[in-house]
Amino acid sequence: MHDLIFVYEPSTLSQHKVYQIKGTLYRFTGKCPWARIDHPQWCFTPLPGQRRKADIKLNQNLVRHYIYEVPGMVASRKSEVMGQYIQQTLF
Repeated sequence: MHDLIFVYEPSTLSQHKVYQIKGTLYRFTGKCPWARIDHPQWCFTPLPGQRRKADIKLNQNLVRHYIYEVPGMVASRKSEVMGQYIQQTLF
């Protein structure tokens, strides 16, 4: 795998990047609209082809401890993980 970049601040999260959380590749979908203002949460969706299928929500403490950015990988709705690489589909 690539050299992972540790995410220190939730404000640096981008919907166009791929993140690794506990060994699974995720795409950042945005801030949770139902979370309390004083306890924000961030939502992540696993990329297709991953073992885990459920979306997850992380609070600020978990974002600072468990999220790594995978440099060189771009996330989109059509991204799919196959083995050691990520494939972009056109249609």
